[in-house]
Amino acid sequence: MAAVGPAVLRPARAYARLGANEKIILGVIGTGGMGTRHLEALSVNPNCTVAAVCDVFRPRYENAIDVVGKLSGKAPKGYQDFRKVLDRKDIDAIFVPTPDHWHPLITIMGCEAGKDVYVEKPACPTVAEGRAMINAARRYGRIVQLGTQQRSMTIFQEAMNVIHSGRLGPITSATAWIGTNGWGAGESPGPVPEGLDWDMWLGPAPWAPYSPQRHYGFMGCHDYARGGQLTNWGVHLIDIVHWGIGREKPLSVQAVGGNYLGGAGADNYDNIEVLFEYEGCTVTWEQRHNSVYAGHAYGIKFNGTKGELIVDRNTFDVFPESLGIKRYVGEPERSWAHPPHHDNFFECIKTRKRPAAEIEQGVRSTVAVLLAGIALKVRRKLNWDAEAERFIGDEQANRYLSRPYRAPWHL
Repeated sequence: MAAVGPAVLRPARAYARLGANEKIILGVIGTGGMGTRHLEALSVNPNCTVAAVCDVFRPRYENAIDVVGKLSGKAPKGYQDFRKVLDRKDIDAIFVPTPDHWHPLITIMGCEAGKDVYVEKPACPTVAEGRAMINAARRYGRIVQLGTQQRSMTIFQEAMNVIHSGRLGPITSATAWIGTNGWGAGESPGPVPEGLDWDMWLGPAPWAPYSPQRHYGFMGCHDYARGGQLTNWGVHLIDIVHWGIGREKPLSVQAVGGNYLGGAGADNYDNIEVLFEYEGCTVTWEQRHNSVYAGHAYGIKFNGTKGELIVDRNTFDVFPESLGIKRYVGEPERSWAHPPHHDNFFECIKTRKRPAAEIEQGVRSTVAVLLAGIALKVRRKLNWDAEAERFIGDEQANRYLSRPYRAPWHL
């Protein structure tokens, strides 16, 4: 069954009558690695109750029931079809830590069902789907938070205070970097594991026979994720770039890359270099072997006219030392899920204010890396019209801005 519209909005309790001290009732859709990290944090969060868990792979949602039951003292109900979670009128909000290709549709259907939504990054595999997510949030008046939790981390907030104070001077360039892809080439198709609804796992993506590489290594396949680390870590890091430079709309993008050691999967490259042009600023993405800046093996570097700041999730450094800004050491990262980001979402459910990683902002950070992936495919500089969300004078590149959905699913 596909999503249908216009839907009749069924307001969640949170929208109509959720009290300031009342717990938010949650459904978590997708209970793999990241989903379990969310559940571990949510199960002990006094602001919420996990009432439903869902995964197309039965052993995963059965494990999720155990995890929540042991940590919270109350086991949730388990489902294999996410639509049954959306049908529950007691559910105020959903978490969507599914594979990337499901993010847009479950978010949109969640909004249609009157749920607020926390969706993992990247927001979407294509630009058109991102726009549809924003439109759904606006049309149905929903709070939608992207899982770019660095927006809620103190270390990045402190780094932004330095950058926006002007002590580095105007920021004229920025760089984000990470290591190479970790997903190998090759598939070994086999029987579908017992308890897995493979057709539902594929959902709107093209039909393909089951293989463990697709199931467990989906980030290495463009049917499900558009670019390996480019879209995995790229969204996190480019999001901080946007925050720092105060710009979210690239003017142009060009990219080169290759599998120079033959290590990455057929859909991804080991080494990637991207150059973005923003108003008043250039931005680069570097995906390399052994790429380190001032001891930071990944992160973001902001270059101003008076100095530079280099930040990751642990520390930030400012150069030159004559600026008098000492190394800042943040709190250890205790969970990928980062409970303060959850709490920001819950607060916004009750106040109806926009969250720290609101969906439109999150989509723009996702779009930037999607544009880089398209430039990598077409191998030329692309000029971007951010208002029209189209490349200027390049219809071949524009064909990558959307993707067909496999019936019966549709946006």
